[in-house]
Amino acid sequence: MYKILLLFAYFLLSIGNTSAQSPEQLTQYSDSLYRQLQQIEDTEEKALALLDLSFFWSDYNTEKALHYVSASRKLLGDKANTDYYQGLLSFYLGAIQFDVDLAQAKKLYMQAENFLKGDIPTKSKISATRYRARLWGSYGALLQREGKAHEYVQVLIDKVIPMAKSIKDSTLWGNNLQNVAMALMNLQEYSKAEQYYNNALTLLHDRNAAAEQRFTLFVNAARNALLNNKYTHSRIFLDSASHTSKSVSASSYLPTYYSVEGSYWEKQRDFDLAHIYFEKALVGAKEQHNSDMVASILFSQSAAFQTANKPASAMKKLREVLPYIEKNPSLKNKEMVYYNLATTAVQLGAYQEAVKWFEKHKIVLDTLLADKGTALTLELEKKYQTSEKENELLRVKAAHQQQQLKMQRTRLFAGIFLLTSIILGMLSLIWYISSRNRKKLASQREKLNLFNAMVQGQERERNRIARDLHDGLGGMLASVKLKLSAVANREAKVQPQTDSAMDLYTIINQMDDSVNELRRIARNMMPESLLYMGLELSLRDLCNAMNQPQLKIDFQATNLQSDYPQSFLIAVYRIVQELLTNALKHSGATQIWVQCSEADHYFYITVEDNGKGFDPSMQDSKQGGIGLSNIRNRVDILNGRLEIDAAIGKGASFHIQFELIK
Repeated sequence: MYKILLLFAYFLLSIGNTSAQSPEQLTQYSDSLYRQLQQIEDTEEKALALLDLSFFWSDYNTEKALHYVSASRKLLGDKANTDYYQGLLSFYLGAIQFDVDLAQAKKLYMQAENFLKGDIPTKSKISATRYRARLWGSYGALLQREGKAHEYVQVLIDKVIPMAKSIKDSTLWGNNLQNVAMALMNLQEYSKAEQYYNNALTLLHDRNAAAEQRFTLFVNAARNALLNNKYTHSRIFLDSASHTSKSVSASSYLPTYYSVEGSYWEKQRDFDLAHIYFEKALVGAKEQHNSDMVASILFSQSAAFQTANKPASAMKKLREVLPYIEKNPSLKNKEMVYYNLATTAVQLGAYQEAVKWFEKHKIVLDTLLADKGTALTLELEKKYQTSEKENELLRVKAAHQQQQLKMQRTRLFAGIFLLTSIILGMLSLIWYISSRNRKKLASQREKLNLFNAMVQGQERERNRIARDLHDGLGGMLASVKLKLSAVANREAKVQPQTDSAMDLYTIINQMDDSVNELRRIARNMMPESLLYMGLELSLRDLCNAMNQPQLKIDFQATNLQSDYPQSFLIAVYRIVQELLTNALKHSGATQIWVQCSEADHYFYITVEDNGKGFDPSMQDSKQGGIGLSNIRNRVDILNGRLEIDAAIGKGASFHIQFELIK
């Protein structure tokens, strides 16, 4: 139980470690920043300082934060319309929406990403990359708020840290290594978290300007070691934090440090020292008006009292925590507090109160599992444990009241019946989901078979027509050409250099052009290269054939295999052919990029151009000169996904994804 208590405390800290300051302190600090930026003469530097001031106020006053963004935009003038500054303005607007509108914040961050990854002037590229790292870090934090902790870690590892490394920003790099470690710690992956903490400490070890970051790192690394039962490591980190705290005496992270110290001394069973540190932590948290941190520290104190076998004191602290968790939307926190209230009430002999808390715990636990829609086995186990705990309470009470033995048995049988019903219900649900998935898979296979039959039929008909054109009409034209050549030769011998002979040679040349055009049409209707050379060479041949003097087509292929089904090969070929044809007819582009790749059982197609673009929101895409219905049908039947990124005057990009079923 004590490990659960510590996890709960650290969960609260992880979501509430931003400091809260009094209105007077905020105003004083803001005024100080504003006076400093008034001394800046360069317009762009002053505009950036206004944006930083907006970022400061985004945690406290949305109206003021928006005011400073507006002032910065006005000061920039026409420069505000460049990609770089539009990206920055979107980033700071996203920061303002961070705690207000999660969906809008994510949208603004992605808008900033699209601006900043574009054609940025060389002098601003490093700064743009730094902002991109920051916006992806914030975007990942929003994912974590949605309960997608693993996705948050992935964003940090795949996006943020590589960007920080690319611009050699050790502080940004180290801070995000710590963010990964904290996320892994909250996921209870302590050994992995330890590696990231050590890497972050190595990066920030000799950086005097990063004292605050190193202090935070030492505290969190100590907390991780404590959770991993590595008390010696935890003590080393705490001593380092204590030493560093002297140079950051005003740090908002001091209450967290005191709380971890308290938990450490609880593990060492020095409860007096533990509570001294907990009280210090409480004072600091209350000064910062940080209610989440206050609740966390109170809960840690209750854990220490439980370890010291003082259930009455533990119950008192739990009741102090109760108002905080009732206001907090986290169901996980409520579930843990209710559970500990119930078990502590049992220790105190308050059985009626214990039943009340167990009931609340059961309701919250059911809601948690229903919201997630997973871990059905765990849900059954939890319900069974709850039932057993209720039965245990009844048995304890029956020891003092023998007359209630019959009631106890009745409840026991009712609990077993309820548990059996739940198991049967869950098995029925599993069967229903499995049946539905099988039907869905059968439907998808039926659609795929239908598509294969349709494609094969179309391609057979194309092949027949192409063969008839090539062998039939082509042969006839060739025969006519030979006969005309013979007539022309005879005419030239009888009457050389006459107009009649020259006309015959002109007709023969036109016949040559007709035969070549006929062969080109036949080849397009049934590309033999697709059957004999494979997908990559066929697509490369298609791109080369469609190259024109005023239009360059660049083709790239990555990890393409040689064993795709014929129907899939034809579908991909026709999709690329249709997209290239549309671009040639309508885009007015001078460059087209075609990319095909396979990764992790997915096949990707991307076709981009630098043409005049179009509005993808129009209901009838043909109004823009681009017919997409055939492509959409092919993608839909193969259960693929088509995304169009286009705007008038900015070219068009088509992104298609298929899942490969082995």
